[in-house]
Amino acid sequence: YSYDYFEEHGEKGGQIFINVEIQNNPVDAEEMSDLVFETMRKVYYEDLNRDEYERFEIALKAVNGVFENFIAKKSSGYIGNLNIVIAAIIGNSLYLSQSGDAEAYLIRKRYVSVISEGLSDGSENKNNDVFQNIASGTIESGDFVLFSSTRILRYISKNDLARCVKRGGVDATLSELKDVISTEMLGRIGLTGMIFSALSDEDVQEFPVAMDEGELSVSHENVLESRSGVDSKGKTSLVGSFLTKVKSRGGSSIKPKSKTLRDVKGKVGNFAKQVGAGKKGKILTTLVVLILVLVVGITFTRGNAAEQEEIERLQIVLDGVRDKITEAQTTGTFDKVKAKTILDKAYEDAFAVLNSGFHREKAKSFLLEVEQTRDSLDNVNRVSQPVLFADLSEKRSNINALGFVEVSDRVFVYEYNALYELVLDQIQDPITIDDQETVIAATGFDDRSSIVFLTKSGKLIEYRDGAKTFMDTEDGSFRRGVALDDWSNRIYILDPVDSQIWKYTYKSARETFGIAEPYLAADEVDLTQAVDLTIDGSVFALNQNSEIMKFYAGTNAEFTIENPPFNDFQEPKVIYTSEEMDEVYVLDALEKRIYVFAKVANSDNLAYRSQYLFEGDFELRDLYVDNNSRIMYVLTESKIFEVQL
Repeated sequence: YSYDYFEEHGEKGGQIFINVEIQNNPVDAEEMSDLVFETMRKVYYEDLNRDEYERFEIALKAVNGVFENFIAKKSSGYIGNLNIVIAAIIGNSLYLSQSGDAEAYLIRKRYVSVISEGLSDGSENKNNDVFQNIASGTIESGDFVLFSSTRILRYISKNDLARCVKRGGVDATLSELKDVISTEMLGRIGLTGMIFSALSDEDVQEFPVAMDEGELSVSHENVLESRSGVDSKGKTSLVGSFLTKVKSRGGSSIKPKSKTLRDVKGKVGNFAKQVGAGKKGKILTTLVVLILVLVVGITFTRGNAAEQEEIERLQIVLDGVRDKITEAQTTGTFDKVKAKTILDKAYEDAFAVLNSGFHREKAKSFLLEVEQTRDSLDNVNRVSQPVLFADLSEKRSNINALGFVEVSDRVFVYEYNALYELVLDQIQDPITIDDQETVIAATGFDDRSSIVFLTKSGKLIEYRDGAKTFMDTEDGSFRRGVALDDWSNRIYILDPVDSQIWKYTYKSARETFGIAEPYLAADEVDLTQAVDLTIDGSVFALNQNSEIMKFYAGTNAEFTIENPPFNDFQEPKVIYTSEEMDEVYVLDALEKRIYVFAKVANSDNLAYRSQYLFEGDFELRDLYVDNNSRIMYVLTESKIFEVQL
């Protein structure tokens, strides 16, 4: 969202921008976003005589009140993950605040700064405010400012981010950035990019000196053009060229100003002055007014009738939604596929009513009921308050945990350069893996009672008996990949680039791996979207397009998923099982869901059993299941939670 108050009040008015993503609350997300924008716009421009910083602070407090009201309406107090950047630009000054994973970056002379760092540390505050702190600074000509709904530096280095900034403009920069991070990031992302440059006299002269009161020029309705790829012009000493892109919707989400009642009154008043001179003019004016009143009355009556007819039609639609929900509840006990079709139609109808502006509360209630029916038929276990097992940040405040790894009944957590062992419920001090390499995946190598790490550069590092060594292969170097697992004396590396799984056999006599052997025999298997693999004798591969693939002895094993869940994976990240387990688990990072599939006896099939939906402001990274105690451990960026299965 954006709003520009330049025309009315010049540089003193300023501009506001909101880059917003609300996860795990599709029912209220759009309403909350719109209300945040309207509240920010109204309060921020209420008193232009106030100090700039004070105006921004008061507006943020009003926005916090909006979220507080939504939280109060929810029995669980959870309204979704709020990843938001709110900013105001007045002259050469930038003011901003953020929440959740949203971040703001300043690229100045090829140097990248995270200008939103420290604004919200994720800790609880006494008022439960979404926005807690404000950052401010001065913009210089040549600056590039980037707002993101997620932490981009998880997926790209600062140097690479700086190289993405193109002199050709915002569109070229965001396109380059999209290409760079698309191989690393599986989910959606909202980006707002801004380029600042000094205006020339020619630029300023393109704007009209003044506009008549009551006249509204569409071409100058907003200093910021809402058309994609168009550079904005302004009267300020620095001008921003802004473009907001959201992958799921596309295009720009600029909110322009609308005509006001004052504009209409002004035009009517001008007309009255023109025809109201003299006696005849007064008679003519009276006739015109009578005709206008008559026309307005007829139009109003017709409008009311049409509106009432629309309200009655939408009520019939909602009655049909209620019937569909009841039918799905009955049908789902014996035909889940048919029940899914019925519920999808019910959701579509209720959402259409919600967007109509009428019966909004009823529509929201039915949308919630559809979700509850899906949850019931899908055996969804909502985990609103998971039990904290361990806090990894006690060992390192800026920990960025990646996954679990288990070997010889020992369980570890690893990040890009460190390893932490879990002993009972205690976290041991971190062990540095390597100062130069960046770890991206790991597996327990049971054949050697060691842990093998896969690095971003394609190297394998072994941790064994307290020692860390680089492993060798007869090929001279290992194939690069995104995940790995072990089976017996072999390591398997998932390589989406070559659409292959490479098998390396460890030769103990030489203390090295043999050459890379392609595991898949058929070239027609497509693993270009694969993100993870796991082995229980068969090899399972997980694709980001929601597909689970199964292989045995290098060949594609045909299988089906019985009683499939209603929802496809949105951002599948982890697939997990073992030879001793009767289940296969799939972790969806975006939806914060863990799906449980049972292995069907005497068959290659899997049968969907249940799922766990985690409610809270964190990102799921990995999972580990203790098969004896039937406890599932889930890993976030800095914490481990436990759930009894």
